[in-house]
Amino acid sequence: MVGNTPDPMAPETVPSLNGVNGIRLAMAMSDTHQLQVGEVTVQLPPQARGIFPLIDGRNSVAALAERLEARGVGAEQFGQVWRQTVEALAPFELLTFSHLPI
Repeated sequence: MVGNTPDPMAPETVPSLNGVNGIRLAMAMSDTHQLQVGEVTVQLPPQARGIFPLIDGRNSVAALAERLEARGVGAEQFGQVWRQTVEALAPFELLTFSHLPI
């Protein structure tokens, strides 16, 4: 990303959800892993359902990866799922990113 905006893929980046609760977002996903965002239907990876409740503005991307690894999602798979999730939701500004506090 450009400037001082944190890279959403960097382990130290902290994601937050804008105006929506992670559990509600996970519950809003359909059985086919789609999410209705306004007038648009967004396709998400199935594992996004498990990531959304962990996004609380305190957990870093590394912490999300660790939590999912404990559930059997390896680092490479997490990276793919996280990238797909970020790319799918970026146009709707549902996710924001900050630097991990020092």
